[in-house]
Amino acid sequence: MDLREKPRKVQKCLELSLRFRLISVVLMVVLTVMFLATSWQALVTLPLGASEALGMWLAEAEGAETAWASAQYLGVSAIAMVVLFFAFGGMRSGIGGIVALLLFMGSLLFLGGAEGMAQIFFAVFAVLALILLFAAKWSVACVLFPFALAWLLLTGFVGWFPLWQGDSWLVWAVLSAAGFSSVVAFALAAGKELGEGAPRAGAMVKAGKKMTLPVLISSLLALAALTFDMGQTGAKQIAGAAILWVAYAVWFFVVAFGTMSFAPWDKLRAGSRRVQMKDKKKK
Repeated sequence: MDLREKPRKVQKCLELSLRFRLISVVLMVVLTVMFLATSWQALVTLPLGASEALGMWLAEAEGAETAWASAQYLGVSAIAMVVLFFAFGGMRSGIGGIVALLLFMGSLLFLGGAEGMAQIFFAVFAVLALILLFAAKWSVACVLFPFALAWLLLTGFVGWFPLWQGDSWLVWAVLSAAGFSSVVAFALAAGKELGEGAPRAGAMVKAGKKMTLPVLISSLLALAALTFDMGQTGAKQIAGAAILWVAYAVWFFVVAFGTMSFAPWDKLRAGSRRVQMKDKKKK
């Protein structure tokens, strides 16, 4: 197989996702309503469980060495994700991914295990994200509100998913953290392309291509870490983890990607396209 064909296939898939983005958004709304109709408690129980567990983990950790030993598999997957952001997305995406990951963990600590805080926090985040979507000329502002909408589907699916026998809140926390970091890294990569004068669709496809391996590999490592760390090594559990991985990939590259394409990206585009000329080495 010619490895040079892979980027073309990825690009074609991303272009198809943009072409059928309206269908993906409609399906997102329908599936979100279906999942939340049967497991709407997941909007509260999953963030609450993750918040309580994170607080207890930090309280029980006697030092950095103890904390690392108790979560080394997830730590390795998080480090790998950030390294991939730097390698494929560049400096902006790498730093943005780190900041997003820290902000997500900070938001869980902010909840403090309070039952009424989850709904309030999400409502404030959604309203603020909607305001920034139209008021701020910043690439990350273009993805916050679309992420909030797509996150509802991710939460509903994890809360409903029947094949995972472990702690659903941990799966939700890991996938949500990876999703938020990946979306921010994607936004910064797309913003860079737009700043160089690329059209909106072209910038999104280029950024999507840069995020393909980071998203797929980091989510695979994270779910593998959860599977082995929680002792979910039976055939049913491994199959469930594989389905979750495929579902997460579809969620990011079809649902989230399609939803983000409706954001007003054109306001970030430079007036004229920059062309970088590279000198050829003389033999």
